[in-house]
Amino acid sequence: MGIGERLRAAREARGLSLEEAAAGTRIKRIYLEALESEAFSLLPSPAHARGFLRRYARWLGLDEKMILAEWDGTPAAIPPVRPSRMPSMFDLTRIPARPAFPWRPLATAGFAALLLIGVLVLVRGPWGGQSAGLPPAPTVTGAVSIPSATATPGSVTTVPALRLEVEASEHVWVRIRADGQMVYQGLLRPGEARTWEARSSLELDTGNAAALQVRLNGRPEGPLGGRGEMVRKTWSR
Repeated sequence: MGIGERLRAAREARGLSLEEAAAGTRIKRIYLEALESEAFSLLPSPAHARGFLRRYARWLGLDEKMILAEWDGTPAAIPPVRPSRMPSMFDLTRIPARPAFPWRPLATAGFAALLLIGVLVLVRGPWGGQSAGLPPAPTVTGAVSIPSATATPGSVTTVPALRLEVEASEHVWVRIRADGQMVYQGLLRPGEARTWEARSSLELDTGNAAALQVRLNGRPEGPLGGRGEMVRKTWSR
């Protein structure tokens, strides 16, 4: 008797059906039928066939070692495993890696832009001194003297000139326009005093109004503003 016939005979001798054998061994009925008919090619693998034979023979009370020894002597009972139709890992097309988001270059560019904006704000602010890219205005070292017209019989006397005296109590940026023309732009040092004259109008811009003491035609002007306050003051005739 072959392996399958002995398994079937032992089961039938005990009066058991395939369903009962499947429940007792926890092996699917289709696999038990394959064992009893020696259709080993229907089993998942040789390892499964060997394991099922051992469990089924033990459950039926047969000599499992003898059954396995006989089965091991017939290697042709299980056909060789067919090569898988799945492509090898070397045959698969390589999927390109997803490019990483350029966080570092973007962060560097953003930091550089913020730094540039900060420099521009400082240059254009009241403490930036002269504007970048513009040639400095000529500094007037002394008072601007406006010659008066020579009086002649029957002529009208000219209007007296405006005279502006400015003294700095600390470093302060100042710009002066006389009769619509810029005559000074720069940084006055503490204790430095300057005088400008004009015929019709004088205009003063400063980045720190509290740092200047101003006299117009010898008359003290009140405080132009608070500390750090940007002020434009105009006098005219």
